[in-house]
Order: sequence, then structure tokens, then C-alpha cells
Amino acid sequence: MDTIKTTALTIITIVACLMMLLIPNSYRNQAPTSDMMPATQVMVPLNQARPTSKFEGGQTTVLEPVEAPLAEQDKPKTVTASPTAMQAADWTLIMYPELARIEALESQSTDSALAELSPMLSNDDPVIRLAAIESLGDMNNPATLPVLTAALNDPNPQLRIAALEALASQEIELAVGSIEPYLYDPDLEVRLTAIDALAVLESEQAIHSLAGLLSDPDVRVRHYAVNALGEIGGKNAISYLMQARYDPNETIRANAEAILIELES
Repeated sequence: MDTIKTTALTIITIVACLMMLLIPNSYRNQAPTSDMMPATQVMVPLNQARPTSKFEGGQTTVLEPVEAPLAEQDKPKTVTASPTAMQAADWTLIMYPELARIEALESQSTDSALAELSPMLSNDDPVIRLAAIESLGDMNNPATLPVLTAALNDPNPQLRIAALEALASQEIELAVGSIEPYLYDPDLEVRLTAIDALAVLESEQAIHSLAGLLSDPDVRVRHYAVNALGEIGGKNAISYLMQARYDPNETIRANAEAILIELES
């Protein structure tokens, strides 16, 4: 019996020694402490779901990019012109060298500028004609009135619009007679611009012409005319605005009523 016990103890001792030899040194040298559970207890099976932390809310945490230090953020950044923008500007000057000359004319005397700008209004290129019209408008000189009036005959409606705006910017009542015929231009946008131009001039001379548009079939024309009459004001304008209160369009009626209240207050 003692022999059997001795043999069993010997076998257990041999097995224990073999297990110690098989365990890596890192585990053999790591003794558990009071704050650390043994390795055999903290291991979680791979197929077991990891518990969600209450701080994560069941969502994947996204790391925000780290901002540069304040010292680097305060450094001024070098601003360079876009190569594309520079190329576009260069091509514009190459294709239209007259534009630089047109801009330079604004600083010259009126007679000298008119002598060069007037022929440009008949240039085959609408870009040149447009630049000339805008330059004339920037001059703010009564001497430009005949030239801008001639520009109203341009076949391009966009250039007629530019000429109307240039005439309005002169703030000369004499321009009213030049603008009024274009209240009936074939192009709707030209007509609307002509109405706005008369509103800018605020001339009572234009009231009767604008009143004639209150029966126009186009609702936008009537709407612009009502606003223009409101800009001009006066007794004659008020009498026509009172008629606009019966316009078939509800918005125009309400607009006319609101303008009348403002003018009479």
C-alpha cells in the first residue's frame, strides 16, 4: 500500500514538473496581486460578446483630428493667386487688348474719352461694345447722353440693358425721353430694366408713361410699374396707384395698397 502511494506521488511530481517546464517564463514570473485577478480568471472566450461601456453608448468612438499648436495656428498663411485665375486674366488681355485701353480712358478728359469710345460702340465684338458702354456710364457726364442713347439701338438685348443702366446712373432728367421708348422693347428684360431706370431717375415726367403699363398683359411689367410709381410718388402717381388696387393680380393689388399707405402716411 505504501509502495502504491509512493509511486502515485512520484508520478504527480513528475507531471507537475513537466507542466512547469511548459508554462512560459512571463507567466511563471508574474505573481497575482490583490488588485489583479489571476490570468486564468480574466481570460474571456472569443465567442463571448464584449460588454458595452456606458460611456460609449453602443457607438463606435471616432477620434477627432488633432489640431496644430496655437503657435502654428497663429502663423500667417501665404496667399498665392490661383494659377487658373491668373491664366484667365492673361487670356482676357490677350484676346481683348482694348479693355486695358478702355479702362485707362476713364482718367482722361471727356472729349478725349468720347472720341475713342464712340467708335467702339460699333465694334463687331459685343465684349468691346459692352466695355465701352460701362466705361461711358462710369464717367457721370452729361456729354455721354447722346452716345449712350445711340447704344440703346444695339441688336444685343444685354447691351441695351447695359445702356439703360448707364443712362440711369447719370441721374439726368433729360435721359427720360431716351429711356421711355424701351418700355415697349421686344425683350422683356429690357422692358423691366427701362422701368427700373425711370424709377431711379424719379422724374414726374415718366409717370404717364409708367401708368400706361398698368394695363399691360404681362404681370411682371405691371408689378414693376407699380413699384416705379411708388418710387416717384406725388399726386399723379398716387392717382394711378389707386387704380392699381383693382388689378386682377392679388399680389399687385396688395402691393399697390401697401405703397399707398406708405405714401399717404
